[in-house]
Amino acid sequence: MKKQLLYFILPMLLVTTLLTAQDRTWEIGTTSTSWPADLAQMTTGEQVIDGLTVAAVSATFGAMRPAPSGFTFSDGYTPDNEWPGNGSSQGDGLTPARRYFSFPVSGPSTIKVYFRVNGTGGRACVVSDGTAELGRATSEDSSVPLLLTTTYNGTGGTIYVWATSSINYHKISVVDGVLGVNDNTSPVSTNVQAIGNRVYVSNVKTASELSIYSITGALVKSFKTNNDMDFSFKSGLYIATIKTAEGQKSVKLLVK
Repeated sequence: MKKQLLYFILPMLLVTTLLTAQDRTWEIGTTSTSWPADLAQMTTGEQVIDGLTVAAVSATFGAMRPAPSGFTFSDGYTPDNEWPGNGSSQGDGLTPARRYFSFPVSGPSTIKVYFRVNGTGGRACVVSDGTAELGRATSEDSSVPLLLTTTYNGTGGTIYVWATSSINYHKISVVDGVLGVNDNTSPVSTNVQAIGNRVYVSNVKTASELSIYSITGALVKSFKTNNDMDFSFKSGLYIATIKTAEGQKSVKLLVK
């Protein structure tokens, strides 16, 4: 009995460690210790602020300016100021070349970027890890506060935040660990759950891309489906990420 209890507790301790690590927040739009008041404009080179690399690199970020009056994001964050990206980050589509931010992560992480577009034409904020795009968001309405939330499921590396054209940044945050697991408020309709030694994918209303990771961040299985399905799976504790046109969410899977 004690041995069985130990086998149950250890994976739960591991996933708790994975999901509840310390976060880092850079409030670009709020003068505080996380963003120096004297960083009003950056014309060239790189500067590291509390672990966040700000890279102008032969291009400029714009001058800091007041955020629109009453500008409030969906989670209640209201910035005082905003920092214009001043143009495209260029690069190869996965790694930006200029006007970008980057920071290291040691494993699975949740990244949030608070911004607004600075005009029309499909201007987007993009988050990547240098080898894959993790997420992007855009709008044709510059009056809309946009909160891009995405996850990184690798074992460690560098995260890049950049833009396809001029956008205005307000805040960037990262939490070590995949947040929002088993979050019933997610707009993603597709559900994934483990029952015994089988994994069930249900309520599939739109094309769904599923990736299953071990608790160390290693990719174990990846596939796409347009229909409900189920399959047997090796026992263990996993994190499944579901991506659809509705968005993205992550859930825990305990396969017995």
